Amino acid sequence: MKKYFVNISLLLKRLALVLILLSISRLVFYILNYSFFSDPGIWEIIKLFIAGIQYDIATVLAFNILFIILYLLPGSYLFRRKFHAIMKILFIVVNGIILASNFADCEYFKFVNKRTTADIIPYIFLSDDLVTLMPRFIRDFWYLFLIWFSTIFSLWYLYPKHIKPVKSKQIPWFNYIYQGIFSILLLGVFLAGFRGVRLKPLRIIDAARYTKTKNIPLVLNTPFVILKTIGNNQLTEKSYLTEEESLTYFDPVKEYSSDKNFNPQNIVIIILESFSKEYVGALSGNMDYTPFLDSLIQHALVFPNAFANGKRSIEAMPSIIASLPTLMTSSYISSGYVTNNINSLASLLKNKGYNTSFFHGGSNGTMGFDNFARAASIDDYYGMNEYGKNKDFDGNWGIFDEEFLQFYAKKLNSFKEPFFSSLFTLSSHHPYTIPEKYKGKFKKGPLKILEAVSYSDFALKRFFETASKMPWYNNTLFIFTADHTSQPISPEYKTKLGEFRVPIIFFHPADSSLQGKKDLITQQLDIMPSVLDYLDYDEPFISFGNSIFSSMEDHFALNFQNGIYQFIENGYTLLYNQNEGPIALYHFETDPLLENNLLGTSQSTLNEMVKKIESIIQEYNRRMIRNELVVK
Repeated sequence: MKKYFVNISLLLKRLALVLILLSISRLVFYILNYSFFSDPGIWEIIKLFIAGIQYDIATVLAFNILFIILYLLPGSYLFRRKFHAIMKILFIVVNGIILASNFADCEYFKFVNKRTTADIIPYIFLSDDLVTLMPRFIRDFWYLFLIWFSTIFSLWYLYPKHIKPVKSKQIPWFNYIYQGIFSILLLGVFLAGFRGVRLKPLRIIDAARYTKTKNIPLVLNTPFVILKTIGNNQLTEKSYLTEEESLTYFDPVKEYSSDKNFNPQNIVIIILESFSKEYVGALSGNMDYTPFLDSLIQHALVFPNAFANGKRSIEAMPSIIASLPTLMTSSYISSGYVTNNINSLASLLKNKGYNTSFFHGGSNGTMGFDNFARAASIDDYYGMNEYGKNKDFDGNWGIFDEEFLQFYAKKLNSFKEPFFSSLFTLSSHHPYTIPEKYKGKFKKGPLKILEAVSYSDFALKRFFETASKMPWYNNTLFIFTADHTSQPISPEYKTKLGEFRVPIIFFHPADSSLQGKKDLITQQLDIMPSVLDYLDYDEPFISFGNSIFSSMEDHFALNFQNGIYQFIENGYTLLYNQNEGPIALYHFETDPLLENNLLGTSQSTLNEMVKKIESIIQEYNRRMIRNELVVK
């Protein structure tokens, strides 16, 4: 019995070793991302690290459950050398993986501003990008791999040694009873450690109890978030309001009736990889990396208060092309609802005789773009396979922007009009590779991405030089936006609001009415209804955005991240937890850094915004669950 308790003691010491290494990984995470967090002092940091221990405990217990059970079960195998050797390997493999996820997020967090969720799992298997890019990741983030290998070595070297095994040992039958009872009690303690000491099991959103929303990722750890979001993309129907009342605040069924006949203009949507508003000089006023886009903006209709509806490329395509946001843990493309019937610009315009296409220079299958294109009724998908010239491969993701945009222009010239087409650029994605012939040509800045942004801007210029000579050009509405933002520079772009600011630009070479700046709140979801309104499309459709050309509709933006909805309207931004209600309200026009929470002082504004976001959540969940995303 004594040796059994020695084994239990070793088990606890080994689990404690992982807890220490998880805390070290949190420290690395903080150091590499300290500018993101809302300037907590040293005592606040200590408080957050202490609060994070409960998440670390839950993580260690959950991922080591097999290891724990095998050590708790009574039996003579506990005294055999082979058993302990196998357990050591299992321990190092399992905990090496959970530490790897934490270290990987140290850099990935810079791009998505949240801990990685379980939908990264299907993303890994959507294409072979991860395998292809792993050598580049190791080269660029060698320091993280070095730290990770150091923790693996620590697990191996500091692993508490087992007691000296014996060849055989007969255990009295009553010891099995004592050990069994003790094992059940200890397993109960471990279960309590996993679920937390509250009435409800420990949840991701519970981290909001300890700090501001912006600091929540510092309390959490990545393996816990992944574990908690596995299979957690199932929505539940909400009944905040009666159906009749809900529709007075937000109705996703749109119909823009017009006395005019349908106007079959060509539609081209260019989605610019990682083009934050901050990087576009004509919009931010303090950058000089997009000279072509800056010049085009002088002849276009632009929206300084435009927002992305997500932080990842996989969330952008449904928002832009189908006006369908991701208001759940997983992206729509990787969710269980991806087989729903949806309407999109492609499906609606095909009924008007449009040719429809989507272009992306990456390898076919990247992020499920090709599959979503088919789900959105897009006729033709053109990726790296269709481009077919390996000499223009950037060595990482796909075809360089300049060459692929020239390919795009020529393909558009071969399509029968009218056509709807969208292109997703690539070169301004990490690792920001530009062609060797242009090294030193483009301006560098405080972020590595800025040189690649300048190259992509140059590729756009070359595209328009080619396209402007083609017969379809003057009959085409061009829309520019970004899939999401990237790393910020200025404090304003590090806030919960700033991390979603992207350009949205409408340009028509033959329509002078599409010029100037409009300060109304705009989002990616507004692109589809705005295009249909512009074309005088006169049939009903489902959209979670509104037309920028309609004065009869509210203009807002929304997104969902880390379990928090953000609703932006009339100069205010509301942060809303669906389980606990509103948690913050800011007037960003007078408080751009979001420092003054107005939750208790602007009650009428708060009540109105809460009703609207609850109405949207209610309609979104209901229609997604019931597969009611098209007008019957």
